[in-house]
Order: sequence, then structure tokens, then C-alpha cells
Amino acid sequence: MIVVGAGFSGLACALALAGAGAEPLVLEARDRVGGRTLSRPLPDGGWLDLGAQWIGPTQDRMYALVAAYGLETFPSPAHGAPTLLLDGRPAAEPAGLAALLGTLDELAAGVDPAAPWRATGAAEWDRTTLGGWLAATAGDPVTARYAGRLLAGGLLAASPDEVSLLQMLFYLRSGGGAGSLLGMAGGAQQDRIVGGPAALAQRMAAALPPERLRLGAPVDAIAQDAAGVRVRAGDQVHAGDAVVVALAPALAGRIRYDPPLPALRDGLTQRMPMGAALKVHARYPEPFWRADGRSGVATTDTGPLTETVDNSLPGLPGGVLTGFSYGAQARALRRLPDAARRAAVRDAFVALVGPAAAEPEDLVEYDWSADPWTRGCFCGMLTPGSWCDYGPELRAPVGRVHWAGTETATRWSGYLEGAVTAGERAAAEALAALG
Repeated sequence: MIVVGAGFSGLACALALAGAGAEPLVLEARDRVGGRTLSRPLPDGGWLDLGAQWIGPTQDRMYALVAAYGLETFPSPAHGAPTLLLDGRPAAEPAGLAALLGTLDELAAGVDPAAPWRATGAAEWDRTTLGGWLAATAGDPVTARYAGRLLAGGLLAASPDEVSLLQMLFYLRSGGGAGSLLGMAGGAQQDRIVGGPAALAQRMAAALPPERLRLGAPVDAIAQDAAGVRVRAGDQVHAGDAVVVALAPALAGRIRYDPPLPALRDGLTQRMPMGAALKVHARYPEPFWRADGRSGVATTDTGPLTETVDNSLPGLPGGVLTGFSYGAQARALRRLPDAARRAAVRDAFVALVGPAAAEPEDLVEYDWSADPWTRGCFCGMLTPGSWCDYGPELRAPVGRVHWAGTETATRWSGYLEGAVTAGERAAAEALAALG
């Protein structure tokens, strides 16, 4: 059995296969494991998580893996009050926001995350953008704009007009609702893993049978027939009974298949682009915002950064403030020369957290859209109008080719939890197909 990709989904798949007595071979394009997780060590013994970093309640498989591989978690910092800026000024939460989120949760309750296209109203929700729905439903433009950046940006790394209402409802249902997805304590951003998720990925990879992981092996072709599959990575061709492609659909679509993928499956890969996000860490001698009674958590409806969080590590000196830019704002930042982009980010930190943010000791950014083996984050999402026509192809095997990756998860899709459960589901599916 061959597994393409050594992110969390591919690793979980391979471990499940090995545990069932199969002999998986994992082919990974990068020179490392972990997929959309990446940690940068710091001189003081700490680290920066450049990619995915949080886990939270009901993400049971991730907590189980952390414990199984001898790692620990620690809670996200919780000091002081959050900051909210609307139209560039400190403000209270918009009066209608809670009701708006409640309405979305009510609609999401009618969506089966395993088959969103079957929901009553699915066709209309699929062709309606989140931005259009918010404009028609929110009580005022500021609330609509803020909610759009919070939801489409903070959850899908997109702009509200790039996301269908059905995509948003699926995501809300998959992750337990708006409160769960947007929350820190008690929500999806509750805990971090000591050493970062990349440390867990490395331990999972080390648990694979010897010689069953090949790094620097980008797969460019998959052929199948009645006898099995042949997977080409560079000048090497590997044979197996079946293959699990544990990649985002946008990347899976770049592989050449023989025979070619069915038209609808290929169409899905063309309609599921990756999100656009820019994550920037600003390092300071101390977490100065705490002295001002602020948590470091800030959100805004304007400017290049949608939100910030306190990413400082307990027991270590210094403070880390992390900012996120999404969708159109992230693309605008990428178009700037390096110096201008960094200046714009520093100015945004100042606007959100105060003048002390103007002089970080270091400003560390990582552009996942520029990573040739990722091409964006947090995950792939179906474009407006695509769920009903192409959604049924998302998990459906194509002969001996099976699909994993967090995008295929029905619970916690887009998260590390979804990646793990999708990999384990694909392993069970492939084994069952082979009898």
C-alpha cells in the first residue's frame, strides 16, 4: 500500500495501515514530515509555529496522539481583555453579531457534514456567497464587514465573497459551531503542543516500520490496472495494491493519472483552491500588552491584519504577538516589496496593540502560498456553486486510488484533527476494498 504525503493525514493513514498488518510506503515531496505544520526553533529553547498550532475540546484523536507519543499540551495565554477595533476605533462587539452567529449555527444544524449537498436549501446556499448573505442579513455594513472577516478570514483564510454560504455552514457544523471554532479557552484555539505539532509529526514518522518513509520524493504520476498501482516519484516507480493520496485536492489534481480521473473528480480539483493567509510573528523583550491589561487578542474590520493573538511561551523570556492576514488583504500584502510589507504589518500591530508594538526584535513570516508543496492554507474549499455538483466526489475512491487529507474530513475539517481522522478513514476504506 502506498501513501502519498507525510502530513498528519498521510502519517495517520500509514500508521493505521501498519497497525493492520499492511506494509505502507509513504512518499513525501518535502525534506520533512508534518505537511502544513512547521516549527522554527528559537535560541532560548522556545519555538515559533509557522503553520497549524492549536488543538481544542472534542479533538479527541489529537489529544490521544499527543499522549501516546509522550508529548504534552499547554493552554493558550489568557491575560487581560481582548481588543476590538471597528472603523479604526476601539469599540464593543456589534450588537447584532451574536444573533448573526446564532442564525448561522441554526442553519448549519440542518447540514449533514458528510453530504452538505443534500441539505434543504443547499442549492440556494451554494450559489449565495457568505458576503452576499451577510450584506442582506446583518443589521449594518460594519457588522457585515466584521463578521465576514472573522468567519471567512479567520476560519477559511478567504474573503467573504470567495466563500459560499453552504461552505461556511458545512465548516461550522464540522467544527461544532461558531463558538467552538472562534473560541480560545473552551474552543479550537485552547491548547498548544509542547514543541509544536511538528514534534508530534516527527514522532509519528519515527513509529513507522523501518525504510517505509521516503522524503524528497514528489509523486507526479499514478497508474492503476487490475493488478495494482504504480506510483512514480522522480526516477523511481513504486508498485502496490492501492494508493492513498493524502494531499489537498488542488495538489492532488496536479498528479497525472492513468487512466485519467473521471471528469467530475478532476472538476472538483479545479474548484477547490487553497485559502490565502499570511501569519506573522513579532517577537518582543516582554509581552508588554499584559501590563496594559490586554490579552494580545485583537480583531478588527479594517486594515491588513484581521486578528492578533498572544503566542508567548510559558516559562521563557520574551513575548510573541502573532498576526493573521486573510484573503484579499493577504494578497495585497504579498504584492508589496519586502520592506513595505513589513512596515505595513508593524503599523497594523501598532494600530491593534499600541505604540510599543512598533519595534519588534524580530518579525518572522511564512508564506504558505509560496510553498510549492502546499500553495496556500489553511485548507482547500469548494468555490461558490460547486458543492452540489462536485461535493459527492470529495471522498469517493477512483478504483484503487483513495483520498485522505483534512479537506475530506466530516468532523473538524480543515484542522489537524480532521487530517488524522481522514487518514485513518482512508486506511480502513482501502483495506476493506482489498478484502
